[in-house]
Amino acid sequence: MKKKKWIWLILGVMIILGFIGGKVYMDKREGQSKKELIEVERQSVKALKNTFENIKEVKVEKSVYDKVTGSYGIYVVMTDTQNNSLKFMYNFEKKSKQVYGFVIKDKSIQKRGKTKNKTHVKFSNGIEEII
Repeated sequence: MKKKKWIWLILGVMIILGFIGGKVYMDKREGQSKKELIEVERQSVKALKNTFENIKEVKVEKSVYDKVTGSYGIYVVMTDTQNNSLKFMYNFEKKSKQVYGFVIKDKSIQKRGKTKNKTHVKFSNGIEEII
C-alpha cells in the first residue's frame, strides 16, 4: 500500500514539474517572438526611410505576421518634417528588406525618395529609438 502512495506522489510531482517546465518554455518562446517582431519593425522603418523622404517620426501601432506570404503587415502613423501626419499600413518582407503594398493616401506627405535625417521611432511595444 505504501508503495502505491509513493508511485502516485512521484507521478504527481512529475506532472507538476512538466507543467512548470512547459510554462517556462512558452514564456521564453513568447519573449523571443516579441524581440524578433521589434527587430522586424526596426528593419521595416529603415526600408520606409528608403521609400519616402522627409520622415520625422514613425509610430508603429501594430505588426502582424502573415504565415501564408511570409511577410509582415505594419500599421504606422508617419509624421513628416512639416509635422503633417498620416496613418497607413504597408507590407514588409524580411528577406528582401523592402516595403510594398501601401496606398498613397497623401502625396504631400508620402513623397517618394529617401530620408537622410534621423527619424524618431516608437515601436509597438512602446520603446522609442532614433534611427
